[in-house]
Amino acid sequence: MKMKIILLSVCAALCLSAHAQVRLDPYYPYSKYTFGLGMGFSEIYGNLDHSNSEPVVRLNLDRNVNPWICFGAEVQRGALSDYETKNHWTNGLSVYNQITTFDVNGKMSIGELFNGPGSFGMKTLFGLYVGFGVGVMNNDVSNVTLKFKSKDKLYINDVDPSTVKQRTAALYMPFNLGFNLHLTRRCMFNINYQFCYAFSDYLDGYDFPQPTAHNYYNDMFSVFSFGLSFYIGHVGITEDHVGTSSQTN
Repeated sequence: MKMKIILLSVCAALCLSAHAQVRLDPYYPYSKYTFGLGMGFSEIYGNLDHSNSEPVVRLNLDRNVNPWICFGAEVQRGALSDYETKNHWTNGLSVYNQITTFDVNGKMSIGELFNGPGSFGMKTLFGLYVGFGVGVMNNDVSNVTLKFKSKDKLYINDVDPSTVKQRTAALYMPFNLGFNLHLTRRCMFNINYQFCYAFSDYLDGYDFPQPTAHNYYNDMFSVFSFGLSFYIGHVGITEDHVGTSSQTN
């Protein structure tokens, strides 16, 4: 809870800064490379019914094909956590997973579909983007409970060792929906929602068969984050859909 309050406070401060500093001209800055950093919190959709929000930090480096399309790489470090309350099959489970992820991705902003922004309002809308990619993640699961209700002397590993794994690596597909707002010609404020489908059912350590727990699909997780992005090198301004001016900053 304290981490959420801190993150939301930082977000509010950045938003106030953006309101005070955002450029009102209609032109769209552009550079070949962008470096970004951010922080946020995660949710997991796994075998256990309830998810805890956990902090996540991210770094990304993008190669901009034009002002509205980019390809890049992203690294995230944080945690996933979920739990099951006391019920007919367990006295309660709680799992904590420290994750490190790396993915390559592509993103496209709305501006790719239209001519250059003719007003500040259009420039703002052009900051909306979607994207997807492919990545690999390392999972280090702790606090895994192996005993179940009415089976205090029976460990799940004795039944089927494959149903619990604490250290795994998995491929995943991230889908991004976000927004960039230019504070200056070189700096952007970024909000991003990332939904990830993992090609694994062990992000929370468990792979339960029905009817023990809800296990219809592989595990999934999401990260809602905010941060700052910076253009690297020469920065021009885009006055139409196809070109940039020679002005620099």
